[in-house]
Amino acid sequence: MKLRILLADDHVLFRHAIRMTLLTVPDFEIVGEVSNGQDVLDTIKQSQPDVVCMDINMPNLDGVEATRQLHTAHPEIKIIGLSSHIDPYLAARMIDAGAIAYVDKASAGNDLPLAIQQARQNRLFLSPALGIRDGNELAQYR
Repeated sequence: MKLRILLADDHVLFRHAIRMTLLTVPDFEIVGEVSNGQDVLDTIKQSQPDVVCMDINMPNLDGVEATRQLHTAHPEIKIIGLSSHIDPYLAARMIDAGAIAYVDKASAGNDLPLAIQQARQNRLFLSPALGIRDGNELAQYR
């Protein structure tokens, strides 16, 4: 069974690059692309994703608040935070909002498929660029 993935990022070129990367994984299926947090919430019933790859900085509703609302309404959906900022404080905010992973966009080509696989197993993934090994270390940034 394919893992259904929704991409949420306001940069079209980044979404396209991530789509191409993720489509190389046989059991991944991209079920939609949106450009802001509100559109994530508005398209959930239609797209029915298992995983949402959520940019943190988006218009209309940022990724942190969209994550909080999505996680509250649909805790079964795994959310992966994406950011161009290597910032443990942002990572902690996303994890506290309900994300199960935080991926640095510069490393997304390599790290995002792994983060999605970890999310499938309900395991926390933090981009190695953060220099944080686990949730216990991340706790100091809350």
